[in-house]
Amino acid sequence: MNTSLNVARLVDRLSTVVGIPVVPYDEDGAVDQDLTAALTDRLIRNGVTALTPNGNTGEFYALSPDERRQVLTCVLSARESATTIIAGVGFDLDSAIADARFARDSGADAIMVHQPVLPYLAADGWVEYNARVAAAVPDIGVLPYLTHRAITGAHVTRLVERAPNVVGLKYSAPDPVVFATTKAQAAEGLLWIAGLAESYAPAYWQAGARAFTSGLVNLAPAVSLELLTALRQGDYGAAGRLWVRIRHFEELRARDASANNVSVVKEAMHQLGLCRRDVRPPSHPLSEALAREVTESMAPWRSAVPEATGVAEAAGGRAV
Repeated sequence: MNTSLNVARLVDRLSTVVGIPVVPYDEDGAVDQDLTAALTDRLIRNGVTALTPNGNTGEFYALSPDERRQVLTCVLSARESATTIIAGVGFDLDSAIADARFARDSGADAIMVHQPVLPYLAADGWVEYNARVAAAVPDIGVLPYLTHRAITGAHVTRLVERAPNVVGLKYSAPDPVVFATTKAQAAEGLLWIAGLAESYAPAYWQAGARAFTSGLVNLAPAVSLELLTALRQGDYGAAGRLWVRIRHFEELRARDASANNVSVVKEAMHQLGLCRRDVRPPSHPLSEALAREVTESMAPWRSAVPEATGVAEAAGGRAV
């Protein structure tokens, strides 16, 4: 259990590629806990140092409370000393607080608070929701997940004034101009994470983001880490060339309002022998035509995919 919060150290550890691991299912549709731990180990062995179990790529919205805790426990079991764990929490306020406290007590370094899923989000209500969750776990870091343009920098500042353990935000509104404006209006010292993955990372980096989330790391961690290096070095030419290599894959994930975001990642992982392609509703497995397009989209970076060492053993002979 964490007993104190070193904000500067946590921000430094979070200023990287924040991987969002998938949740593999077994043939009966249950969370495959052994494979979850093995896939986490694969990410860590290939250089990913920050992970968000129970993120959207991890089908957070489709897991039961017990399953969310299983996933977090599995990921924590595979962590190393340099691994920073940011547990996803959300839904109703009581559920978010209960999951936040479980994450803290289990050894997570921070929580990522999903934006409440409802059609009538009030900006002041967003501040209240996140402030209450943060107050329940004052000894770990808090990173709200923000997708709504109605939340301004002034709202972010009010939240930080109420909750000093809010160390940054995962910002996922798909508009670099709005992002830059929101950041400029907000309190200083926060870490801004580009929450729309590699596709938006270069644009958001130039506006002040110093980290980005990634689902691509489940497949090719080296590509995401190479993009991070290029951005840190200010080599936007190299970053642009990497962006072109992954563009088709990321476009498939974003197509049709991101309807197949998780399905594309899991289809690619299945083709690489890493896990089953199964997803839960409201996601849906890809059609044969889209599955072929996933194969084509991997061609420019498939050589960067590491071997699936340990994954087959974890699956215990089960088909992946």
